[in-house]
Amino acid sequence: MSIIKSALDGSVKRSELISNNIANIGTPNYKRQDIDFKSILSKKIDSENSKSISIKTTNEKHIPFRKEYTSQTLNSKNNLSFRNDQNNVDIDHEMAEMAKNSIYYNVMTRRAAGHFSNLNQVINQGGK
Repeated sequence: MSIIKSALDGSVKRSELISNNIANIGTPNYKRQDIDFKSILSKKIDSENSKSISIKTTNEKHIPFRKEYTSQTLNSKNNLSFRNDQNNVDIDHEMAEMAKNSIYYNVMTRRAAGHFSNLNQVINQGGK
């Protein structure tokens, strides 16, 4: 559950940063901000739960788990400016990132709800 909480916290922070980028679309010299919370979450998982989380394939057609899949870094375009006022916020990009982040947040809330639903079922049925 702590992993889901961390993922939700990261998603909320990313939503705040994206909203801030959109709010500053007309501010000269503003540089967009973003956070790669998937990498941060991956590091947290590695440091706190590396022994309790194991990922294995059950079929030869499965894609094997590799650390580099979870620790992708941000695009280095954050400091580049494409406009005359040196602002690098692209509204289309920000809206797409906001949509992706919303989907991610919804998935994590469903995971948390499923976890609590399982706990509720065990409590109500007494472990039967």
